[in-house]
Amino acid sequence: ALCQFVATFIGHRECYGLDKMVLSYEIEKLIADGYSQFLCGGMGDFDWLCASCVHELKQKYPHIKSDLVIPYLSFAIRDTSCFDEIIYPEGMEKYHYKAAIPKRNRYLIEHSDAAICYVNHDWGGAAKIYAMALKKKLHIVNLGILQTSI
Repeated sequence: ALCQFVATFIGHRECYGLDKMVLSYEIEKLIADGYSQFLCGGMGDFDWLCASCVHELKQKYPHIKSDLVIPYLSFAIRDTSCFDEIIYPEGMEKYHYKAAIPKRNRYLIEHSDAAICYVNHDWGGAAKIYAMALKKKLHIVNLGILQTSI
């Protein structure tokens, strides 16, 4: 069997000016490198842009999977049609909903080999997860920094 790698998405709620074609291109590069499962947190515009890119790429690469990882059962899902599976990690029910989000984010990092990111400032939830991804030495593509360095 092919080696299956897992990628996740880390980004700020807003991602103004992010080119969807650039994002799709980066996801396709990961697919070419053997990534076939994509984990999404489904919280902000960046997450949904990523989910829709993976969903569209499934037509070209039918073997890839797009999974939504939810922090609590009452989590409002914008659109279930983008996902193959909705994952509710074991043990999450014991956390207050505010604590569940960082726990879910940790789950995304612990279960991934790479992260496509849109992080362009060093405060807030996305920056914390980004720091965690760096510490775990995930393969990181940060489109947030690329955007501002052009």
